[in-house]
Amino acid sequence: MKNLLIDFNEFKMITDVKLKGDTLNIEICKNYEISLPLDKILNHPYQLEDNKLLIEGKTTEYKLHSLKASILNLISLSISQGMKSKITGRKTYYICDPVPLLGHTAFGLIDRGTNIIQVRGLCGCNINCPFCSVDEGRYSKTRKNDYYVDMDHLLKWYLKIVEVKGNKHLEAHLDGQGEPTLYHPLPDLVQHLHEINSKGDGIVTIQTNGVGLTYKLIDELEEAGLHRINLSINAIDEKMSRGLAGSRSYDIKGILEIAEYIKNTKIHLLIAPILLPGINDEEFKRVIDYAVELERRSPQNTINPITGRKDPILGVQLCQIYQFGRRMKRMKLWNFKKFYKLLRNYEEEYRKKGIDIQLITPLSKAFGNHRRKRFPIPFKVNSKVKTKVILDGRIKGEVIGCAKDRLIQIINVENPEKWIGKEVKVRILSTKDGIFVGELSH
Repeated sequence: MKNLLIDFNEFKMITDVKLKGDTLNIEICKNYEISLPLDKILNHPYQLEDNKLLIEGKTTEYKLHSLKASILNLISLSISQGMKSKITGRKTYYICDPVPLLGHTAFGLIDRGTNIIQVRGLCGCNINCPFCSVDEGRYSKTRKNDYYVDMDHLLKWYLKIVEVKGNKHLEAHLDGQGEPTLYHPLPDLVQHLHEINSKGDGIVTIQTNGVGLTYKLIDELEEAGLHRINLSINAIDEKMSRGLAGSRSYDIKGILEIAEYIKNTKIHLLIAPILLPGINDEEFKRVIDYAVELERRSPQNTINPITGRKDPILGVQLCQIYQFGRRMKRMKLWNFKKFYKLLRNYEEEYRKKGIDIQLITPLSKAFGNHRRKRFPIPFKVNSKVKTKVILDGRIKGEVIGCAKDRLIQIINVENPEKWIGKEVKVRILSTKDGIFVGELSH
């Protein structure tokens, strides 16, 4: 006869445990949580100390072992199917084997037939930009589920793509339908990707709104081998910057301090403002002026091994409207011809001051982007595929299916929950960039 001890410190995805009354709240990968009602599971006294759950009871060792297995199985089931994001408040699925990681836009990996592999370890954003192209953040009207991908699973699939493409001048770009710096453990993921890509003179980069960046995290990312941070700054003015972030707590002064800090590391800083015509026209130019001045004050000598040159300080963008994205009411719609004319005017303005700044630069020249063999696409448009529905979807009316080791976004589905776990026939509607969209075919 003995007590039962469950040490949650042994599980790397469990980052904190708290006992509130009879409810055990378990934090998963910093930003997620699950809750277990222990009074409904146990009929023995229990206590929590140092992330260790002690269950007191006079019973046989066999029954204790069975009880421990039952609790751990319940935790495992809750993690895979019942996590909740502390950032967005949405239900979150923990993605691991045997779920494939190619085919969906929200999570996993995206191979668009270039030397860049998009790495999307999670969904969810810590701000709520009113122009967000994917309607992210806590106040999203279209996103109903989030996803978090197990790091080992992510790396396994990344290596599969590398094997097909060839490990030469690859870029692992951490982006996503959300904020990549929310991924935990981020430095570990960057380090593993760097160890893979550096063997072929490749790099690891990340795009971020900067809210989650700290001096400590930047130091860790530098040590891990991160090559570049693409930092989104859309306004210098405090009031406008908060409005464009959709967050009263957004601190542009803190973001600018972080930018200055990055400039004194080996990580290359790229400032990426987005123009919302009619909204931030003046602030867009102020951000460009800030970046130019910052580069003049604190020039970096970090060389991109893909190009053999320094990356640019600026990567300007024009806001576009997307199907599930948000649009600010006063924003005007511009075409790229008008946008590029504005940028040429800015370039000429700087040239007259003796400053050579290129705002219109082909990606191939600026970052070494080039075409590369893509991972095989096993489906053709209009083909019908036998598919296992494995997950609820990212948006309303969607479920996620699996066929031929790929994910398929199955859209226009009524009563999505009734299809989970079933085999269905799906007609493929799109295979663009290895992202598969289909609909039920009856």
